[in-house]
Amino acid sequence: MPPQRSQHCQIAGGRSWAAADRHPDVKHPVQPGNIHRMEDPTARTTATYDRIARVFASRSENLDSAFRAFRARFAAALPAGGRVADLGCGPGRDAAWFREQGLSPVGVDRSAAMAALAADRGVHVALGDLRRPPLAPGSLAGLWSVAALLHVPAAETVPTLRAWHAALRPGGVLGLSTSTGDGEAWEPVPHDEGLLRWFVHRKPRTLLAVLADIGFEVREHAETATHRTWLSVLAIRREV
Repeated sequence: MPPQRSQHCQIAGGRSWAAADRHPDVKHPVQPGNIHRMEDPTARTTATYDRIARVFASRSENLDSAFRAFRARFAAALPAGGRVADLGCGPGRDAAWFREQGLSPVGVDRSAAMAALAADRGVHVALGDLRRPPLAPGSLAGLWSVAALLHVPAAETVPTLRAWHAALRPGGVLGLSTSTGDGEAWEPVPHDEGLLRWFVHRKPRTLLAVLADIGFEVREHAETATHRTWLSVLAIRREV
């Protein structure tokens, strides 16, 4: 495990289970060039989350202080009442917290079961794809996505981030946390290898360069290690 560089964003929640990485034999590597010969990885990952939604939600509530601080810095950068989208919102944990801070959140998730849990928490939620979020251009003061980009196939990274950039107004804030590394692989849900999720691990330098090329100004970034190594980023959409 690489040394911990920062304590800014040590993820304790989000779309990843620590137990998955305690079993060295759980990964099923697939070469990126072969991805289209298999079933749609996004559809299968969504189906998995539909199956595990309630258990996942129950395991996503214990947040460490570093993650809480990162989330608070993101929220503090937004105007009072600002509209913020949580892409890949899952059961609505963070969107509900944003509402408590006086923001106006909307959650977006492909999983109907996850969206239903978010709605049960009083979160306004749209069933949709974070790669093409159902959001009007320039409509957001903030865009938040934690442990969700890691399920987007590598070939779709740039168009996905362009769509996020378009949804933010100039000066809008991006809060992003995703896994680091290299490569794409199927990973079974712990203790149930019949349920798979597609994981995509990105090199920090490459992802930061993509964000800059698209039109984001990175204000903060940090790598931290828990059961995975994470890159957390706060960035703003540059004025145009």
